[in-house]
Amino acid sequence: MPPKKPQPARNEPKQKGDAVEEAPLQAVVLADSYNRRFEVLCLDQPRVLLPLCSSPLLAWTLESLSMSKVKQVFIFCGVHADKIRDYVASSPFHSTLEVHCLSSQTARSAGDALRELDAMGVLNGEQPFILVHSPLISNYDFSKMLEIHQKRRETDKNYIMTMGVGRGGRCHPESPIMLVHPPSSRLLHYTPRPLLPRQKRVTFPASLFLDPYPSTIDTWEIWSGTSPHNTSKRGGFRDLLVDICEADVPALCTENFDWHDLRRHVVNGVLTSELLGKKIAVHLVGSEEPEDGRGDARSGEGGRYVETVRDTRTFGDVTRDVLRRWAFPLAPDLNEPRGVQYELREGNVYIARDNVVLSRTTTLRGPLLIGPRSALAHNTSIYQAALGADCSVGPNTSVSKSYVFDDVRVGANCTLEECMVGNGVQISDGVKVGKGSLIGDGVRLGKGVVLPDFSRIGRERWRPEGWDEDDLDEEEDRQEDARRLEILGPDSNGYIWPQEEEEEPESDSEDEGDDPYEHPQNKRLLQLGRSLSNLTTSTDSLSTLSKASSSPPESPLLSDADSDDLPNMPSLSLNAGPPPAFHAEASASLARAYEEGHAIENAMLELRTLVMGYNAGIDRAREEVVNFLMSKVELEGGAAKVLASAVKVWARWGGLAEGLSPDLSNIALDIQAYCVQHEAYAPWFGIVLRATYEADLLGEEDLLEWRSLSAAKGEGAKELEREKWAEVYKKGKVYVDVLEQMESDDDDDEDDDEEGDEDDD
Repeated sequence: MPPKKPQPARNEPKQKGDAVEEAPLQAVVLADSYNRRFEVLCLDQPRVLLPLCSSPLLAWTLESLSMSKVKQVFIFCGVHADKIRDYVASSPFHSTLEVHCLSSQTARSAGDALRELDAMGVLNGEQPFILVHSPLISNYDFSKMLEIHQKRRETDKNYIMTMGVGRGGRCHPESPIMLVHPPSSRLLHYTPRPLLPRQKRVTFPASLFLDPYPSTIDTWEIWSGTSPHNTSKRGGFRDLLVDICEADVPALCTENFDWHDLRRHVVNGVLTSELLGKKIAVHLVGSEEPEDGRGDARSGEGGRYVETVRDTRTFGDVTRDVLRRWAFPLAPDLNEPRGVQYELREGNVYIARDNVVLSRTTTLRGPLLIGPRSALAHNTSIYQAALGADCSVGPNTSVSKSYVFDDVRVGANCTLEECMVGNGVQISDGVKVGKGSLIGDGVRLGKGVVLPDFSRIGRERWRPEGWDEDDLDEEEDRQEDARRLEILGPDSNGYIWPQEEEEEPESDSEDEGDDPYEHPQNKRLLQLGRSLSNLTTSTDSLSTLSKASSSPPESPLLSDADSDDLPNMPSLSLNAGPPPAFHAEASASLARAYEEGHAIENAMLELRTLVMGYNAGIDRAREEVVNFLMSKVELEGGAAKVLASAVKVWARWGGLAEGLSPDLSNIALDIQAYCVQHEAYAPWFGIVLRATYEADLLGEEDLLEWRSLSAAKGEGAKELEREKWAEVYKKGKVYVDVLEQMESDDDDDEDDDEEGDEDDD
């Protein structure tokens, strides 16, 4: 049943001329994902109540919307609707926001959800609303985007939607290609572009470039996602999955019953229909205030941060981003998730103030979070992980880049690597959980179990969508039990689920075919723990088309296209990076900060301003910083003096590069690139890496990750430079190998000392 209070909003006549302005800003949150990516973790709870940094995803979403001046929120949910209602009723948001939970057991897609919303009549038909596709973590004020949408409609009422777009950030397997008219921000074409299988070319409708298309549309830009390569020159464009919608959008879904997916069907349906005559715009988040110098938030506190959790990959990425304070002021120590107070320690380590027990030999390397009433035994190692409430970790256990929910028991001598562990899970001694694994609520793993990478273990048997008892196959169940016994052993109480990419994708419509993002090869890349560094795709992310252009086509996206595909198509030219003015101004800014001894925060603010102004991307800015700092390392006087000079430079100024590095191994890669280009520095590469370690800029894990990168070994480099890359790599690898051995020896010595103490006792 829809809530009664907002019901008349759509039908009441306007009593005053300013009634629309006084109406509360509304938002719609789609609680269901309409896919099975989190299913093994959601047998007992909906996706929006999964804990991120010990707070439900829904709490982060509602907090983000409250920062956007939203007053009324409709949460559209299907499964576990009662649990969502209970959470809202017991949360502090019920007193600060007007939250309504609208449930439906028949909606099977986002299009169905909008059709039911339209039928309920709860939305204000005179005012646009914010549509959130997936759980949102953002410190951006979306009311600014709504205001721009309203101003655009003052001149053209045919704009019924504005899609939020971000610049920069990580590569993601769901990165579309958008054809945009920059002066008007009008979206002309939208096509999904999965990373795999790789698309060798992109096709645009010829009608977009041929008469009688409006003469005002004379310039196009192709917006595509960030390259998967760590050395990408500039950030791409991200579909933020947050839209400003008019009431026309749910109404059009009602009229078009075959519209299910909000992008493939709704957006493309509007763009390709001449009868509708409707338009869609895009808004680059932050472009309304370019003068403030705030770019993508991954450079530290104060920047803009907008991300949605759409799969386990983004769950891990967003968790680490929050712990790094990139979503500031959304942070565990400031928001007090579930009323728990956290202490922020050095290295972005968050420890709950409620009865946390840490052994003196516990190693904590942030960003990480330890929930209340949790206990860590001796010689435990926690690295870039999040542990919920009431967890215990046994001795000599390592938890790396993993996300452990509440009331989990981990035994001794266990290894957890890049995995997610549900509530109430028991992991016995000697268990090894492979990366990318998902363990559902209530599962118990027996002693010595070794889970293969990307395993999914559920408390119940896996069943395909739409399964019923008539589909029961006893022979298949017997085979599954035999495999379960072989891998999990007799002491475990879980079931092995097929890997996500093994599931057959469901088609939204027979006419439209399957979702390209759900292709098995692409679904693999959506999983926590999958690496994108070895993918081969175009490194260019922005193309500009113009009717007046006469330069030859350079786009790798169109290089294989036949001339008949787009008759008389204008030439395509690529913008390979920011203009020379960016390099000149960035160099001058760094030199001024270096000579005048500016604070890191002030120097960073000036750099972010340049990055935003030139759309340079944080990767290009970081390269400028690394190149400048490397030029300040003195090479005279032997190894000891070179090391001392490098340590001095990186200790004082390394924070600039760190603030521009989502992955710190990129700093080592940039240093290597500088040494390849400057022969005088090549022999000293290993010394410089040592300096970054001694200056507390790069840790052992960062250097080990650099050592494993294929790019560091010269793969992907120009043929003439590959040998040089390999030579420089060897010099750095020697130091990292020694460092790894030294750390291993230190651990062995500590173990011997503890054994000696026990003997004395």
